[in-house]
Amino acid sequence: MKTKKISAFLFFFSFCFSLLAQDEFTYTVIGMKGSVTSKKVGREFQTGDVVSREDELIFKNPEDMVGLIRNDGKRFIYGNIKEKRNAKINSEDAIMLGKTRIEWKNITIKSLEELQQHLSEAPFIFLDSVAKIRIDQKTFPQNGRQYFYFNFLWKNPKGKAERIDKKLQYKKDTLIIRRSNIFKVDNSAVDPKEISDFKINYNNGGDPILIGDFKVIFPDAEKMKTEIGILVRKQQETGFTPKNIQGEVEAYIRQFYGAIDRINLVNYLKNNFGVPEK
Repeated sequence: MKTKKISAFLFFFSFCFSLLAQDEFTYTVIGMKGSVTSKKVGREFQTGDVVSREDELIFKNPEDMVGLIRNDGKRFIYGNIKEKRNAKINSEDAIMLGKTRIEWKNITIKSLEELQQHLSEAPFIFLDSVAKIRIDQKTFPQNGRQYFYFNFLWKNPKGKAERIDKKLQYKKDTLIIRRSNIFKVDNSAVDPKEISDFKINYNNGGDPILIGDFKVIFPDAEKMKTEIGILVRKQQETGFTPKNIQGEVEAYIRQFYGAIDRINLVNYLKNNFGVPEK
């Protein structure tokens, strides 16, 4: 009987401690995709806001969301669970875990599926002026006869659509995409609005292999740095490993912006926030 009482007491103590621990959690806004308004604050969420646990949120569109980081370093989001325009949702119902951290087995891309995921499943993000993507030479050799290239339709000054092939640079096993060179024809800059049906392909000695559509966006550098800084510093404070931080940042960028090359991300985190490569 005495043992049962002790066990019951320990269970009750553990339960109370768990509730207390939950009350001590705080959530800070990393960034927002779309438009989500806090009734309590009376405006849209902003990076750095500490959110209230009891609030009514208004999501302008179904895909809108708010990225959050908890004081223990774990990422969450406010998501539009109703999937409707102008949805009003209680904050405790809207909170959910953020996109699963990306597990990096290797910084080198080894398959067509990985390459498609990296370049075509989401808009490609530039954090720097050059993107460097390391690709396994056994899968996709890069040389004079085998190389990656852009293929797109360009509306020339005469108003006619031309199909343009644009060979991409490489160095050994690394594909190089320069931000300043994407929207150029014959070394002259062109209006991105004049370009359509933009794809990335691989020329395998004369046989074209479609990788997929290529969409690119250039986010505001200072805005991105502020958002990533909030995430990284909290995870550094709470003992996340460099590998985990790299994966968490990539997962956040993919959920709120698009895809990013891993070499540049590692260098970006090292140069801006002191995150070691390994």
